[in-house]
Amino acid sequence: MRIPDEVFEDILRSNDIVDVISSYVTVKRRGKSFVGLCPFHPDKNPSMHISQAKQVYHCFSCKAGGNVITFVQEFEKISPIEAVEKLAQRAGINLGKFSQRPDLSNEIARLFEVNRAAARYFYDTYTNLEGEDKKMLAAYLKKRDIDRDTVIKFGLGYSKDSWHGLESHFLDSEEFTQDELAEAGLLIKSEKDGKYHDRFRGRLIFPIFNEGGKVVGFGGRILKDDKETAKYINSPETKIYLKSKILYGLNFARDSIRSKDCVILTEGYLDVISLYKNGIHNVVSSSGTALTSEQVHLISRYTKNIVLIYDADVAGIKAAKRGIEIILEQGLDLSIVTLPDGEDPDSFVRSKGAAEFEKQIKKKKSVITFISDVYKREDRLNTPEEKTEFIKEIIGYIVRIPDRIKISFYVKEIASAYKLYESDLRDELNRAYKEFKKTQFPKTSVVIPKKKEYRKDEENGKASSADIDLIRLLLSRHYDTINYIVDNLYIDYIKNQDVLHVVEKILDEWHNEGSIDEARLLMKIENKEEKEILLSASTVKHEITPTDYLSEDNILTRPEKTQPDYFMAARDVIFRLKIEDLETKINVARRNKSDDDTIFELLTQKKKLINEKDIHRK
Repeated sequence: MRIPDEVFEDILRSNDIVDVISSYVTVKRRGKSFVGLCPFHPDKNPSMHISQAKQVYHCFSCKAGGNVITFVQEFEKISPIEAVEKLAQRAGINLGKFSQRPDLSNEIARLFEVNRAAARYFYDTYTNLEGEDKKMLAAYLKKRDIDRDTVIKFGLGYSKDSWHGLESHFLDSEEFTQDELAEAGLLIKSEKDGKYHDRFRGRLIFPIFNEGGKVVGFGGRILKDDKETAKYINSPETKIYLKSKILYGLNFARDSIRSKDCVILTEGYLDVISLYKNGIHNVVSSSGTALTSEQVHLISRYTKNIVLIYDADVAGIKAAKRGIEIILEQGLDLSIVTLPDGEDPDSFVRSKGAAEFEKQIKKKKSVITFISDVYKREDRLNTPEEKTEFIKEIIGYIVRIPDRIKISFYVKEIASAYKLYESDLRDELNRAYKEFKKTQFPKTSVVIPKKKEYRKDEENGKASSADIDLIRLLLSRHYDTINYIVDNLYIDYIKNQDVLHVVEKILDEWHNEGSIDEARLLMKIENKEEKEILLSASTVKHEITPTDYLSEDNILTRPEKTQPDYFMAARDVIFRLKIEDLETKINVARRNKSDDDTIFELLTQKKKLINEKDIHRK
């Protein structure tokens, strides 16, 4: 059943966009707007702008944007109706009979449904196992000390050692098509004959959940001894499973991480499962992949304190060093735990117990002590050259820390521990900092295009600066300004069809609703280009000016101390649209080799308009 407009608008009013977005990412006020790191692309400097007055957001780098529903939908990777239900629950609004199941015609919702059904299939396969497969799986679970409750908690399952087990199950039930199963990464299409077969065969299955507890993919561990086959395989990336943005176990660990203000970061599925089973719940895993900046950013929403646990072998130490760089760059507090040789969190907690594991956590080391211990273990702190290499490596890490005060304390710690002058360390720090900055993004990650001239001929359909200024003025909510535009605007002035559609929708909103609400407008616009135009006009700020859309002397984008004269700006825009319309006609006349009198008349009209425009500006 469709949600009534009044209920829908109540949900929008009850969920301030700044409050909602700030619950996902760090948001800071900048003038009248808010800015934050965009969660939809790797963002080093805040490129997402949020307008609290208009209840919309827009990233000037990746072009993501919309209202509060769009943000929740895109961030959580859920359907629009699920986003609405989530926001209704947040605001304490009971949808009752209006609550709906996900619209499975939506591609994203369909992928979630495929994964949910597949997880159920794998679990049912596990519970109904017989014969040798049952014995083999039972023996493995017993060896890993995984009981029935743990299997249920983490939704573990089993994939038959068959090429078409899952495929046949869903095709026979006509629940999903082969293409849908392949899109979810559950089937593989052969390059030789184009036929499909199951990706997971004869494996213990670990459903991978997103932050909200929905299944987005799977990991599978082989149970038979087969050196020719990979021990672990994972689902490929899909539209809902982006490996760099998923932390295994986060859906179970969120509350514990918040309450303890600390997260234990491990490497594998079984590390998380074993620790959780033994009462250590604030644990997540990077799922066997290298730690990413997106994963660290995800952690930062729950805590600033990370305990990194990696194996003590060479591969584990290398992985730890990569993780150290990423964590320090995001300004989080990092400690490192190295378990005894041959141990990982799973094996250690099974053999020694939770109490002993907690003792290991209490022995956590700082970055400096961890790197020092690595050098000592390798007997590489004997000569001046080796000690110099060690100090330079340490500085290479701490230079990544954005907090300059924290860096100062690290410098003091190194100077005291190794009997060095702080001034020498700072000289090396400055050198390392210059090298480090060369590898980073430029001052802003927002790409500002070179200036372009629009409407040089009729075929150039890109939006002009006058087009965008026109939309911005219509969004100004100034009654006289909007009425002036309505009275003086001719549709022929607007050559870009996307701009024309946006203008029509704004004016429909004005006439039918008596007001203009960008958040409501965005829900009515489906075309991507039209949304981008509306968002650019809604959220552009003085700090970042996309020159594709704005003229240098635009009255609405100059940082003025006084309120802009919207009525004067409206007259200016109408003049500019008229002049651009004449320029188009002149270009067409020249291209069609029209007679000189026609071209002269058009040029005369253009000159007259320019003179009138200059007079009105004075």
